[in-house]
Amino acid sequence: MRLKLSCDAKISSKFPYNYNYELQNIIYRLIDNSSPEFSSFLHSTGYVVDNRPFKLFTFSKLFFKNCYRNDSGFSNVSSFDLLFSTAIQESYEHLVLGIFSNQQFTFHFSNNHSVTATITSVESLPEPKFVSEMNFIVLSPVVISTNINQNGRLVQHFLDYMDPKERDRFKKNILQNLLRKYKLIHKKNYQGESYFDFNFNVDYILKHKGVIRKKIRFKKNPQSGFYSQIIGMEAPFTIKADPELIKIGYQCGFGEKNSAGFGMVEFVK
Repeated sequence: MRLKLSCDAKISSKFPYNYNYELQNIIYRLIDNSSPEFSSFLHSTGYVVDNRPFKLFTFSKLFFKNCYRNDSGFSNVSSFDLLFSTAIQESYEHLVLGIFSNQQFTFHFSNNHSVTATITSVESLPEPKFVSEMNFIVLSPVVISTNINQNGRLVQHFLDYMDPKERDRFKKNILQNLLRKYKLIHKKNYQGESYFDFNFNVDYILKHKGVIRKKIRFKKNPQSGFYSQIIGMEAPFTIKADPELIKIGYQCGFGEKNSAGFGMVEFVK
């Protein structure tokens, strides 16, 4: 289930490049407009499998219209689009109901900078036909991580598809992530076909001189003053798998950090 939200800013506005955390908060606030209980459940707990929490929704980056880019971000923004996707009917319904209970929302950025926007239209988008091999463009970076030992403690390490030593692990973790989401949605372990392959587009990588790694500054730690960072891959890809698994990736997002606005894709022929 997928929605396209078209929005107008109250005045020509400025957006920083790193807006994912505030946009995530807006998604939760829109759901909260319909059901504070469900919004709190998603934010605090979510759906848990194998001791891992999942929110089972994702959203795209903002698609600005007729704006300018400078060193600090996007300026002269008057309108933008946002896509939201989920496999969970309840999330879809509460977002729709929340939108129509209050179609205005405000981004609260650092340095007391805020932007108020109004949702001017909401459109339900059709899904593609899912087959065993599909091509996608990414609407937000695909994130995959693992834990590594650093000075005697486990720390999160974001895997780099462009590193030959990490590429196979990147693909393996993509699959494991889809299998866990399948287990949550269908309430059973996956018993289907075992074939799987995932590859970013080589022509795109060549055109961009191998630079497909995207670093996003996410949330500020109030104690240290430092921001957490999320690193993902931003390039078209081809996936070969059971159509049911591909559908889950399409609906919920591929990889990790989906509810923070990562791993959303769009089908291309």
